[in-house]
Amino acid sequence: MALEWQDPHNFAKHLKKASTPAGYLLWQLLRNRQRCGAKFRREYVKEPYILDFYCPEAKLCIECDGLPHFTPEGIAKDLARTEWLNAQGIEVIRFTSREIESESERVLKEIDIALKRLLDPNPAPHPPAPSPRSTEEKGR
Repeated sequence: MALEWQDPHNFAKHLKKASTPAGYLLWQLLRNRQRCGAKFRREYVKEPYILDFYCPEAKLCIECDGLPHFTPEGIAKDLARTEWLNAQGIEVIRFTSREIESESERVLKEIDIALKRLLDPNPAPHPPAPSPRSTEEKGR
């Protein structure tokens, strides 16, 4: 029986209570600012969607994909969802439930890399090009 949810916030509460083992594990690894000091929210409502995990300061969404995501319909929905989120300036990283459960260290490394890139207010500048004058002086 399909559940009809008029209010996405109520549905998000339901999803928190009905978390999958992989979703629960990932939440234990993300919560309380464990990743680069970034705060994640679980089952975050960004209408029309509910994001599995979301870090507002980095604008990073992490999705935990189970079997329904691998059907042709699921793949199409995920693509549309990712495109919409990207258009809102939100980066999306997807992991399968199996990856989260069996390769959690690799998953966390990927999350940390994305967080560092997105949260770094001063990305490393390119080294300045040498001026023509300084190269002429070296040749003397």
